[in-house]
Amino acid sequence: MENSDTKGSFLDSVFIECDLHKLDIQHEWLFNFIFYKEWPIIDGMKANADGWRMMNQANVNILRERFPHINEKFNNINSFEELQSQRKVMHERVERDEEWLQAVNEIIEDSKIIFVYGFGHGISIADLLEQFPDRWLFIYEPDEALFYEVLCRYDISFLLEQTNLYWIAVGEDQLKVLFHLLSSYMQEKLAFIGLRGFLEDEMNALRDIRQEFINYNTDFHSNKFIENRFRNEWTQNYLYHLHESLTCQTIESMYNAFKGSTAIIVSSGPSLTEDIEWIRKIQDHALIIAAGSSVQALIKHQIRPHLCVIMDGHEVNNRIFSNGNALEAALLFTSSSYYEISERKKENKIYSIMDNDQVSQYFLRVDKRNVLMLPTPSVAGTAVQAAIFLGAAKVVFAGQDLSFPGQKVYSDGVDHFSEESKEKMLQKAVSQIENVQGGMNATDASFMSMKESIEALIKHNQQVQFYNSTRNGAVIEGAPFCPIEDIYEEIQGQVVEKDIVEQWMERNPIDINRDEIINLKSRLEHVQLDLSVLEKDIRNVRKMVDMIEGLSRTKPLKCHNVIFDIEEQWGKIVNREWFTPVFESLIPLELARFDQKLPSIVVEQDIISKASYLREYLGQLLNELEEQLPHLEELLIESVKRVDNTLTLNNLA
Repeated sequence: MENSDTKGSFLDSVFIECDLHKLDIQHEWLFNFIFYKEWPIIDGMKANADGWRMMNQANVNILRERFPHINEKFNNINSFEELQSQRKVMHERVERDEEWLQAVNEIIEDSKIIFVYGFGHGISIADLLEQFPDRWLFIYEPDEALFYEVLCRYDISFLLEQTNLYWIAVGEDQLKVLFHLLSSYMQEKLAFIGLRGFLEDEMNALRDIRQEFINYNTDFHSNKFIENRFRNEWTQNYLYHLHESLTCQTIESMYNAFKGSTAIIVSSGPSLTEDIEWIRKIQDHALIIAAGSSVQALIKHQIRPHLCVIMDGHEVNNRIFSNGNALEAALLFTSSSYYEISERKKENKIYSIMDNDQVSQYFLRVDKRNVLMLPTPSVAGTAVQAAIFLGAAKVVFAGQDLSFPGQKVYSDGVDHFSEESKEKMLQKAVSQIENVQGGMNATDASFMSMKESIEALIKHNQQVQFYNSTRNGAVIEGAPFCPIEDIYEEIQGQVVEKDIVEQWMERNPIDINRDEIINLKSRLEHVQLDLSVLEKDIRNVRKMVDMIEGLSRTKPLKCHNVIFDIEEQWGKIVNREWFTPVFESLIPLELARFDQKLPSIVVEQDIISKASYLREYLGQLLNELEEQLPHLEELLIESVKRVDNTLTLNNLA
């Protein structure tokens, strides 16, 4: 890839760049644009006789059907005048921009997916749709006011209903959804282009958006592999925790419960050994939050944290909490955490749904926008978020080495890993990282990922003061090193009672709602019963998929009709409300691979090739789905049992 700062570049691709000189920037007609109010009625676009304060009804109808997120956005406009005041002047040529289209053609090459920066008045978009009917367009229009005016002044419904116009994001708040779709559907390449009107004035913005997408796409695929690695554990934990979700406090319900406090996030790094006595002294003045296995070290030194946080889903975490004292403190457990740990804790529990947990969000009818906890590579990141949500004004890291100072792996007392496992960790520590004393520590890729995620949390929570008291640990950007004894001197006037979390819970008892539990059980049973129907639907589609490759060569018309039936029946399968949240948890990579192939299947014009794609890619996915059904049924049956037990134990049956 060429440097994005190359002079003259203006049409950026994730993999290719085009030189501005190909468009002859000095040619006088480049600036021969028309102001939007003088845009003539073309290609069937009609001025809205009702004025431009109300969207054209034809546009509204198609938005409701294809882009409801845009319709909802503009239905919720508080002030049209305020929106209008933010509009930028946008010029767009009426005549077909052949030079620009030629440059775009060179950028796109064989990319099936095109990211377009800008919608403008829709003139250039219409040209793109006509020029590239076999590609999918994903459009980002940053100017909400301009897009709203176009919807009000002109009938562009014919444009919005084009099937290869796959998605439009209007405004920065819809950009992440667009990135998600792009990451889902793109294969090796993505063409990244901008409307000519944006290329002179907003080149830096285009480059920033492109880089933002590259970063998002990297994280997206990294997360998919992580989800795939832990898919069985996480799905089981999601389902087995559901009954507890309605009988425990949630982190959302405790928002700002301890506003203004200082929180010490205790991790299990080697430096904790040196500072453990200071943790004992400071526990009366700050919230002590134990991140995962660090509770072992605290217990060894008879220190009871105010809160213990767990998020890891593997059974190995049972070893950490095999000591009964480990569960004495209040427990915050995420929906991904190993289910047996929270079950052994009978009271003083806090439940947290993870942002990426679609299973719990579906069954509990929780809007993702109301979920606080984001997934992070380490439980320390979960503990940091917990401290922030509970209202901490100051967060201090202790035992957060993020490296192996002195070739040590854990603090004294942390013993859930064998010596052999620790030795393997040290062997992988081939990188060096600066420590807070100015020296260098050995570290590995896993710790580097944790460090980046913690630094990202710090960056996005500027309202909180962060300090790193880890005496020999890695430097953490945004958290200057401060010895814990200095932290103690600063906050020793503050008083934090040892059972402050339990006291809050006693004052704010959970209201167990029988109807909510019954509704949860009904949803679980509905999915359980629907599995047998789904199995039949999968078999019916597979029969059709198995025959189309032969039909494509002998009876192409019949093949076309069968493909239409496949699309219809496949739609019935995936449009089940529960399908996406459940199966994206169970088979994330398999669904992601199919999504990546989908544009090739949809835009393929040759019937033989189209049939071959369907036979290979959809056929493989159908097999994966069917293989998961028995396992999913077992999980659902067990989850229903747990809900029934909850009803009985609370005298609600």
